Amino acid sequence: MTKSMILHMASLSLMAGPLFAAAAETDATLPSCFIKDGDRVAFFGDSITAANAYCALTEQVFRHFHPEAKVTFMVNGYSGMTLAGTKLDMITGGDPNVVTIMMGMNDAGRAWSRGMPMAPVAAAYKAKLGTLVDELKAKDIQVVILTPTLSDATAGANLEGKARLMTEFGKACEEVAKEKSVHCVPVQSELEAYAATLPAPVVLRPDGVHPNARGHYQVARSLWQHLNFAGNLGGERSVGTAQPQLDVGLALATNMLPDDAETLAFTITTPKPVRATVTWSLGATRGKEALNLTGKDSWTLKLPPGMLPQTAGKSVTLVLDVESQGLRRVFVVDVFRKMVVRGKDGVATGTMADAQGRQVCTYQFRKTGKALLFEADVKKQELFQTNDYQSPWGRGDALTLYLDTREATKLSGLGFDGGVYQLWFRPQDKPVFSPGFYAYSGKFQPSVATAHGARTAAGYKVGLAFAEPAAERDFIGFDLQVITAEAIGKQTWNSLQSSDRPMFLFPGVFAIADLYGKLPGDSVSAASIFPDNL
Repeated sequence: MTKSMILHMASLSLMAGPLFAAAAETDATLPSCFIKDGDRVAFFGDSITAANAYCALTEQVFRHFHPEAKVTFMVNGYSGMTLAGTKLDMITGGDPNVVTIMMGMNDAGRAWSRGMPMAPVAAAYKAKLGTLVDELKAKDIQVVILTPTLSDATAGANLEGKARLMTEFGKACEEVAKEKSVHCVPVQSELEAYAATLPAPVVLRPDGVHPNARGHYQVARSLWQHLNFAGNLGGERSVGTAQPQLDVGLALATNMLPDDAETLAFTITTPKPVRATVTWSLGATRGKEALNLTGKDSWTLKLPPGMLPQTAGKSVTLVLDVESQGLRRVFVVDVFRKMVVRGKDGVATGTMADAQGRQVCTYQFRKTGKALLFEADVKKQELFQTNDYQSPWGRGDALTLYLDTREATKLSGLGFDGGVYQLWFRPQDKPVFSPGFYAYSGKFQPSVATAHGARTAAGYKVGLAFAEPAAERDFIGFDLQVITAEAIGKQTWNSLQSSDRPMFLFPGVFAIADLYGKLPGDSVSAASIFPDNL
């Protein structure tokens, strides 16, 4: 503990007070942290890694425990990459001395199809992984292999059987780690174990391949537990089994925050009374408080002024760890500033512009009878019809609507599950006009809505009619992108808003259509927590 650390000891009736500049205290009884001061750490993988969600959170949790460590993190992720196509310099870009490798999803998708034997594909995967490990070790680079996340065949028939092959890839990872004397983190099995604890219709891979934010956060949790981030930086590098977790729950008292909020209110639950220490960090700002927990307690964290985002599309991440008698549990709180499209009498209308400020489309949400209608009127005279139906956006003109139809208390929650969807239109003129509706991700995709569309004098109009439960909501979470094509394969993506988080992972960044004008102002703050009490 440094001299600059100020401990604020208070009862639960008080708010967390003064800040301190030092780290969360590391635990000398734990194995030492795998990452050391001065390390250059590279995350290597495919599009899952390139999304920089589990990577970013892994770094944030490391800096929560070791804010003064001079460690560089980098993401060497390549969308669509296979292990078979991997070159050494793709992994070692940025000159790391520590690398993690998580690959296999695209190998399973391209090297195998139903009816083919799996053993040769798994053997080739293992051989290539072993070769890469040898090459990395020859450069004196520390290697941590992550068993790859599985696919989910319930999202599409084209994924049938691939999870079984990915399981074989996971076994190959463990075998290579043992044979080559490197390290392995069981991301795959722990993600599946976590998925088994979640109630329906919560899913971790809404498109059957890519984990959502909740899935990425579980991958990061495997890393911070097995790489012993709570341990000190001295001693040997250690990758071990996940340490037992403190039996404590942390829930947000509310997910929607007042405009002038400088506090976060929580409910803390424990199976029995216990004295615990809560340490929190938000970037370089941090604090600590000792609490006497009685079983179910209210606790309010007061933050310095201006810490929470004030501009729509911006977000912050708060890391908290609760420790008692050598056991701890880490929680992650995201706070998003959400754009609000204020409506009246059940109608909310807005416009979108391109980078030059030219209007691209108008859109509207409207309640009518027992239905909720969405319509977008796009300005685009000449349509370029996609000739690629493998990717949801194709290679021509398109429009995508992200939709969160959950009740208001869950609008910022993690994950594309239940009533959260990504819906596509790929309009075409030939042989007749069609809106080209395609429900890409979300529960019960085919029956989510009835689509319609038409050609207009200025371009085209597409729309959806939603029944319950969307029709019952006064607030609809949404985001919108219009893709305009100048030719097949030459697309420009126009977005409703800019955001510092990828909307395909974090529904917390979605705008809110306020159908009755109940929210003040043109933006509002909302929060989510991981792990959440579902």
